[in-house]
Amino acid sequence: MRPIAPTPIILAVLLVLGSVTPATAGASLPDTAPASFRAQVAALDSVAEAALAPVDAPRLLAEADAAEPFSGPVLFAEAQATSYGLDAGTWETLADGSRLWRLRLSSPGATSLNLRFGRFELPEGAELWFYDPARTTVQGPYGRSQRNPEGELWTAMVSGDEAVVELLLPAAVAQAPVELEISSVQRGFRPVGAAFTKQGSCNNDVICPEGDPYRDQIRAVAWYSVNGIGLCSGTLMNNTAVDFTPYFLTADHCRVGSGNAGSMVVYWNFESPTCGQLSGGSLADNQSGALFRAGDEGSDFTLVELLEMPSADFHVYYAGWDATTSVPTGVVGIHHPNLDEKAISFDDDLLLIEDSSYWRVGAWNDGTTEPGSSGSCLFRQDTKRCIGTLTGGFASCSEPGEYDVYGRMSAHWDGPNKASRLRDWLDPTASGLLAMAGADPASGGEQPGPCVADAQTACLNQGRFAVSIIWRDFEDNTGVGTVVPGASDDSALFWFFKAANWEVLVKVLRACGVNQRYWVLGAAATNVEYTITVTDHVTGQTETYDNPLGRRAPAIADTNSFAVCP
Repeated sequence: MRPIAPTPIILAVLLVLGSVTPATAGASLPDTAPASFRAQVAALDSVAEAALAPVDAPRLLAEADAAEPFSGPVLFAEAQATSYGLDAGTWETLADGSRLWRLRLSSPGATSLNLRFGRFELPEGAELWFYDPARTTVQGPYGRSQRNPEGELWTAMVSGDEAVVELLLPAAVAQAPVELEISSVQRGFRPVGAAFTKQGSCNNDVICPEGDPYRDQIRAVAWYSVNGIGLCSGTLMNNTAVDFTPYFLTADHCRVGSGNAGSMVVYWNFESPTCGQLSGGSLADNQSGALFRAGDEGSDFTLVELLEMPSADFHVYYAGWDATTSVPTGVVGIHHPNLDEKAISFDDDLLLIEDSSYWRVGAWNDGTTEPGSSGSCLFRQDTKRCIGTLTGGFASCSEPGEYDVYGRMSAHWDGPNKASRLRDWLDPTASGLLAMAGADPASGGEQPGPCVADAQTACLNQGRFAVSIIWRDFEDNTGVGTVVPGASDDSALFWFFKAANWEVLVKVLRACGVNQRYWVLGAAATNVEYTITVTDHVTGQTETYDNPLGRRAPAIADTNSFAVCP
């Protein structure tokens, strides 16, 4: 279901604050909490209240759940158009000369409230806050830097059916003109937040031990609201300039475009504090606004650029990606099922190819996905890089044998123009790389994982390069090449069918003294289909070498791919 953006009733309110009558003075205020929490102010029940229509949450929830899964973002709220300006609330003056404005909002039966300010013009230093009367959820401060290109502000949500909007104008700007209008209030009908548990019990909290190898990737994943009424998952992405431009990848069917990207509110670190709790997450780490950059309905992706870099306090990670056609032998999904706390799912089998645009997870071995997981990345288990975005499927805790479909990064990569492909954004240096390691802004650079040798992975040149092979025979059987033990540091042998029947030799030679490159050489004695994947675990570059079914395998003599000396 495509969410419909609320149509506001525009009323610009311009107020010169010198006309406001002073109130009882209070103490000096820190800038880490709303002024009313720290100062002596009028009682909240004396503040003007705007009463909105009640919410029939059971009816709206039933209607939303009747919609086709994965046909759009998961709907959690209904918008009500409003026109509340500064004349709708209550003003008072504090001891230091600052001015305080508050307005109470109520909508009986609502599970949450969030706001769209159609006009948001504040002087420098002014602070806007949004919180529930019990002060359990406090969103803000919002200032002029959070104003999106459309001149709006969309707030994060607070739980419950009552909330307070508060504006503080410091003494230095107390007489400055202000334009502020609440153009719509989004009233929740689906519970979201720490007090609710809705996701299936087969999900794995990311804090559980099975998430330990993917701590960085977990930090890259978030969920977001769009138009204040729908929710999906997405992932923060690295680019070849490693400049930490906040590119955020999600699904096209989540209905984010150039007209409403500014409405996005991204929530980081919404996770259970205890393994197995499947609840208890905090909505505190969030940011508002984005710019649409690219999207494609065919492979189902959308890329936006967040208006601001995520705060250092959020400890985010910029995920690596892989736009090659290399087929992994195990994948991981990190996502927010049914709008709930972040979960992690595992498929330990060879990934299936749906078609040139989509991957298919045949069945999850551990965990699942749900509506709300849409747009989340599918990560390779070996390199921990994003290879696709969740489009949909039938997997659930009640249907553990069902499948999911992900749009492939290789299909997202190219398109007729920069507004329909990822290449221009994730490879701004025009490096030609089709794979890239992730990066941690706290360390300032790339963070490729080490090569880990196992029965199907050879680590060459002192562990810098990983080599693996997948194959398919004439009876459509598939498998993973097995490493023959005992080879040198620059060579790897693989067998497919019997340990004594070697199929492929791959060598990665250091030729820095010849042409400042590492060379990939290979030979094979087979005519089955295979793909050799060679990954540089220093730079993140990945190269693949394919042989089609029925062709006598040619020699490999690639002396140009890895220009990474020393």
